[in-house]
Amino acid sequence: MADNYTIPYRTEEIDDAEWDALPSLRISHFLWEESDDPYRPEVQVRLYFTDEAIFARFRTYEADPVAVHNEGFNPAVYQDSCVEFFLQPLPNRDARYLNFEFNSLGSMLLGLGVDRNDRDPTPGHQPELYGTHAERGLRDEQGQVYWQLSFRIPFTVLTDWFPGFAASDLMAMKGNFYKCGDHTPRPHYGAWSPITEEEPDFHRSEYFGSLILQK
Repeated sequence: MADNYTIPYRTEEIDDAEWDALPSLRISHFLWEESDDPYRPEVQVRLYFTDEAIFARFRTYEADPVAVHNEGFNPAVYQDSCVEFFLQPLPNRDARYLNFEFNSLGSMLLGLGVDRNDRDPTPGHQPELYGTHAERGLRDEQGQVYWQLSFRIPFTVLTDWFPGFAASDLMAMKGNFYKCGDHTPRPHYGAWSPITEEEPDFHRSEYFGSLILQK
């Protein structure tokens, strides 16, 4: 069964303490495991929205994340230690979704389409729109090491790509959150909303969970 998450409203951008106080979701469904000792890093995701944008922050407990892909347009960050957010803004009217994918250096891959094939990379041509900020080697109150990836999705971007989009209270979008590392020493595939396919494939919108904007 798909999961649900309520994205709270804030009047303006918030500081780190306010981020930490937001309710988190967990990427806890690890899929397609073959090892007797599977790799399951803890990943917390927090979101909120303002009148201008959705803001997202991933906290990933990996002391030494792999980060190779840091150059060029839409690098293959899914081969590194990677976190992802797939967002379907108008699920009842438009089957397309955006796939935001990041490594721990903040390198971004972004595409648009209805499935994994023939995705349009055009939304990623202006990476400065998304305000990506990556931090490595952070420690929590217990001294555990993590890396953090923060970014925003301006509503103007969603309006451009999804005509008729207008954020409103109790609006229901759909999406999923992932953790992967295809070419890391311990490959892994984690999801927030579970996927029951036999082969690795994050591009399955039928398994997306509900994301509710709530003021």
